[in-house]
Amino acid sequence: MSNNKYQPYLWIAGLGALTYLWTIFFGFTYFDDQTLILDNLFFLKNLANIPAAFVTEVFHMLHSSAAYYRPLLTLSFMFDAQIGGSSPFVYHLTNVVIHIITSCLVFVFLQKIKIRKEMSFLFSIIFAVHPVLTQAVAWIPGRNDSLLTLFTLLSFIFFINFVEFGKVKNAVWHLVFFAAAIFTKESGLLIPGVILLYLFLFQKRQMLSVKLYIAFAWAGTVGVWYLLRVIALQNPIKYTLTEIVKSIYLGLPAVVFGLGKVFFPVNLSVLPIIQDSTLIWGFIAIFVIIDSIVFSKNRNHKLILFGIVWFIVFLLPSFIRPGTEYVPDFLEHRIYLPIIGLFMILSEVEFVKKFSFSNKAGVLAFGILTSFFIVINFNHTWVFRDRLAFWQSAVLSSPHHPLAHKNLGAMYYLDGNLDNAETEYEKTLELNSQEPMIHNNLGLIYAARGEVKKAEDEYKKELGNNPNYDNALFNYGLLLYQEERTQEAEGMWLATLKVNPDYTDVMKNLFVMYYQNKDIEKANYYYSELQKRGINLQGN
Repeated sequence: MSNNKYQPYLWIAGLGALTYLWTIFFGFTYFDDQTLILDNLFFLKNLANIPAAFVTEVFHMLHSSAAYYRPLLTLSFMFDAQIGGSSPFVYHLTNVVIHIITSCLVFVFLQKIKIRKEMSFLFSIIFAVHPVLTQAVAWIPGRNDSLLTLFTLLSFIFFINFVEFGKVKNAVWHLVFFAAAIFTKESGLLIPGVILLYLFLFQKRQMLSVKLYIAFAWAGTVGVWYLLRVIALQNPIKYTLTEIVKSIYLGLPAVVFGLGKVFFPVNLSVLPIIQDSTLIWGFIAIFVIIDSIVFSKNRNHKLILFGIVWFIVFLLPSFIRPGTEYVPDFLEHRIYLPIIGLFMILSEVEFVKKFSFSNKAGVLAFGILTSFFIVINFNHTWVFRDRLAFWQSAVLSSPHHPLAHKNLGAMYYLDGNLDNAETEYEKTLELNSQEPMIHNNLGLIYAARGEVKKAEDEYKKELGNNPNYDNALFNYGLLLYQEERTQEAEGMWLATLKVNPDYTDVMKNLFVMYYQNKDIEKANYYYSELQKRGINLQGN
């Protein structure tokens, strides 16, 4: 490897850009990105809302059950929205930049924990191009895990610097990035525990020299996070200990097929579920890892243990579900941070330890592996190019997932293909007769065809199962208004605003209705509410 200290970073950045730069021309997948970005542009485009991002649920679910407190993800979208608005270009570009920076930090971090420079470079290149991490880059909301990884690595790097050099500024930066990690995703709360394990395994002599104020600072940071999270999640989803343990237990097979995708990325999926996944590649991967470690000489057992704990600790929390009413998925971007633990383990494999850039055969093998990953990555990345391709791929790889069929039906509906949409909705009901939103969506199809009675029946079914579903309330109100049942429509729309006070389409319709009925006071009220949200009705 060259003595030029910048050359490894140029290689990492160059290969990362080669692999992913074309994704900046992709669209939205309509898998959370439309809710996080398009539906909340009025909030994202106003930088005065930066403080509010820390007391707002990431999906802006103000009056329904909420689970996700991710203010730094929201902030990242806010900065993108200033330039990109509703165009996906800037959001995708940011994802690529974050991935490249994180890949470079993997190189720094692995060296910090005493993995040889050449091996650290090898793993960083693999990280930059590995197909199993595609979803974290090509899917805009996947940046939540790439941001978490970026902040986690920086937190560790500065903590190790603090332990080694004792400078207070390193402790301060460690705490800054620890705070950034937990305000990005709850998994960041595990960082202090993993750090303590690192100290126990590798820095026992320095454990006592680590000032007590670090522990108090951790506690204080978590306390601030907790208080703001309580404010943001006004009606949080409740997680019982039984549900947590059960969901982790039921998700354990995902560890196996996740490992299989790392070593044999041949069954990649945008929406993987256990039922439609194969475990065979995972068992082969586990056998290869164990066999390789057992027959390796001079193993660093502490590093292997640290890698195992890192992998498990940062992966298992992603399996937690609040209930069993939904089919659990195991999205591939969630392995973005855990995979670094696998690199630690593999660094103790004999033939990996012997890797050298002076060995032409080794360099050739590494080049072939990297090229292989890039080719597979290109193929897999292509399914993220637009919403229809994404959901067609989801149905193809996970045919037993109700969500895949439901959202493919929604994409067909948006494209005006009502027959295909209806077919997908019917398949969804075959898989789960209680799947939320389906009866509402069927109601939209029947309404578009002029089948009013069937549409009304579907809306009633939806509201019977899901009485606080704002779209069903709005759509039912729209149907009633078109049938000149104005008073009933008004009731439905007002009920919609109780559930979702920021539903601007309801406000527009109420404004028009009141204006036409010459109820100027109410019309002016909704006109002003729309203006507050950046919507000007002049010329409409």
